[in-house]
Amino acid sequence: MKLLLKLLLSLMLLLLIVLSVGYAFLRSHWGITTVSRWISDATPYHLSVQRFTHDWSHPLRFELNTVTFGEDGQPALLITDKLTLTLTAHQLISPLHFSRITIEQGTLVLSNLTPEVTLPVSADHLVLQAVKLLNPYPTHCLSAKKIDGILSPWQPSQQALLGKKFTFAFSAQMVNIAHQQFDKLVATGNKDHERLIINTLSGAVERGTFSGQLSRSADGQWQVPSLQLDNIRFQTTKRLNELLRPFTLAAIDLHNLSINHLSIVGPDWVINDLSATGQHLVNPPSPSGHLVVDAQSVVIGTEEWSNPHLTLTAQNDALSIDKFNVGWARGTVTARGQWQKSSGNLSLDELSLSDIRYTLPENWRAFLHTELPPAISSITVKSFNFNNGLLIDVTPQFPFQMTAAHITGNQLLLAEQHRWGLWAGSAEYYAAAATFNRQDVRALWFTLEANNKTLVLRDIKSLVDEGPIVGNLTVSQQPPHTFALTLRGDKVPYAALTARLWPQPLSGRGSFTLQLKGALPSLLEAPAYLDGTITTPTFTQRVAP
Repeated sequence: MKLLLKLLLSLMLLLLIVLSVGYAFLRSHWGITTVSRWISDATPYHLSVQRFTHDWSHPLRFELNTVTFGEDGQPALLITDKLTLTLTAHQLISPLHFSRITIEQGTLVLSNLTPEVTLPVSADHLVLQAVKLLNPYPTHCLSAKKIDGILSPWQPSQQALLGKKFTFAFSAQMVNIAHQQFDKLVATGNKDHERLIINTLSGAVERGTFSGQLSRSADGQWQVPSLQLDNIRFQTTKRLNELLRPFTLAAIDLHNLSINHLSIVGPDWVINDLSATGQHLVNPPSPSGHLVVDAQSVVIGTEEWSNPHLTLTAQNDALSIDKFNVGWARGTVTARGQWQKSSGNLSLDELSLSDIRYTLPENWRAFLHTELPPAISSITVKSFNFNNGLLIDVTPQFPFQMTAAHITGNQLLLAEQHRWGLWAGSAEYYAAAATFNRQDVRALWFTLEANNKTLVLRDIKSLVDEGPIVGNLTVSQQPPHTFALTLRGDKVPYAALTARLWPQPLSGRGSFTLQLKGALPSLLEAPAYLDGTITTPTFTQRVAP
């Protein structure tokens, strides 16, 4: 028994001597560099350590200084001034699993690690203190400065440097993601394989702040319990439709959205001081939720809208425009209606324009020949009101102006199969004064009826000077758009009717009957040919076909 006791004491003494010699060996610069070189030669990694330090007041904590570590054949993955390893009893079973690994004042270069490689070390806790993160690959544009945080546990695996299951709490002075900079970023949460939960997320971006919560399910669906954006101001080179496209395609369920004083400047558009609230915004497969949007102004090209307000409700493949009003062209526009996603039908229960003072753009005729966006196949306005409007067209070929115009319409089909037009409905039109190709007309009134075959203006009434004119006009909706016009008048200056149509304009004034027919290249172009007669009490004159 005494012999066995002596043998155990001798072994313990020998172990103590070996540990002491090894400890002294590692504490020397030559010793730690020799061990680093041996590890580099014996493993598929390269390691460089300049100094090993230890404080007996913390016996299980060891400090490595000026450390470089990486995969053989690759630049360094980690470069740090100080790497602290805290041992645990688990070391007896797994020597490379530590209780805590702390990286201070270091740099991680993610692109210097081959995705198929699994790092040989792990820890119950990975702690970063003032660490810089780089990933310069164009497809993974990610960088960060002064990261502080903890990840528990850290068990790296193939293509998952941080591991597949862990909790985290991090802050960073600056983060760049896909060329977008975020400052003072704070995030806490956990990850379980493909499932990610971020309990708190906040930071500063584009001179504003943001905060929220979000999670991603295993199938890639994003859940956002809350998201708040405040006082964000930024510029973009993208057009408005390009900027909105990712939001329309994202798989997201946003429970509560709050946007306050957001301003965006694009290449030819501006949204100034936008605020919005949203509840249960879901997309895809079918958009749903409730959204209220207000802004100080919106500018697209040369058009400006002031104080727009929009309330939307989406449900069951339909988007309801509960309320829309905006200041435009020194007047107001209001609307409400519904858009069906599956059919692309936009149906407005009400569209009202009041006190509009608008000069039509030079290309307005060409615009009406363009197709509507794929998302909108048809537009129907059940009740249309245009009150006290002023419309001006300064096109040299046929300028016109309509003053104090009033239009009421019912069941107007303004677009069909992605084409603008007036394909159905009825309307009544009145203008206190109008000018057509420099000819003044007063008290213009008529009713309009349309279907997919014809467009009819009935009971046309107006005054030219003091002479009344009445008539009717019928136009075919299909090419070649044949038309027939009948006008009768009394005490009307003949020159107002014949100066631009007949080779021998009439002079004086009196009664007349005009019969005119022809064809139009389109409903917005001058006639391709004319054929007709004007009859007065003294003679009849014909226009050549």
